[in-house]
Amino acid sequence: MFETEDEFDSVIKQEWGLPIVYDGITNIDEYTKAPIKILWILKEGNEGEKQEERYHRDFHLDDHIVVYYSRWKSTYKNIILTTYGILYNIPYKHIPSLSEDSTVNGEYMLNKIALINVNKNGGGGSSNRNVIEANYTKHKNILLQQIDGINPDIIINCSRVKRLYEDVAEKYGMEKKQFTSEFELKVNFAENSSKLLIDYWHPNVRSYYVSSEAYQKQIIDIYKMWKKSK
Repeated sequence: MFETEDEFDSVIKQEWGLPIVYDGITNIDEYTKAPIKILWILKEGNEGEKQEERYHRDFHLDDHIVVYYSRWKSTYKNIILTTYGILYNIPYKHIPSLSEDSTVNGEYMLNKIALINVNKNGGGGSSNRNVIEANYTKHKNILLQQIDGINPDIIINCSRVKRLYEDVAEKYGMEKKQFTSEFELKVNFAENSSKLLIDYWHPNVRSYYVSSEAYQKQIIDIYKMWKKSK
């Protein structure tokens, strides 16, 4: 596993060039101490104004998302509350409310996880699927190396790149399965004795398609099912 947050930055910069958005483990100490190591894979970073080099990790520290991104809940509410449910092994209905400073029960959840983007050159207000797919095609090997270095127990693929799900499942020798929830939604996931991979919607998915309850509860239920089978 990486020993520092910025250990892979030089590889990322060489691979993607400028402009670049550095991502990965937010806080190495918090991540290492977490009972479950969680990696969220998103599409691209689009916060703030364009810069040559940006550090997505710093954006995720403490209350920085609240300070720098007025619409932070649209993406991060589902990530934060789902993460809390997994780390504390509690069902959806017992997850506390999300505070306006982005904490849950006084804790910053983004400090305890890793988040990476497929497109590390950054993007605009909405992503272009073709651009995301092209980035995965071009940078697949480096992205898989980054995932390996982060060494998560749970990988939540929200990039909507199906090939990423397939390649990660193959890389770790995972058995692919499908979960049908009480919400009548089908979720593809893969597992082995040490890792769980979930192929999922972006956390900013429209609520009329996947409600916040469905989004969070399905991941937590799959996690509990995997944990019980270990």
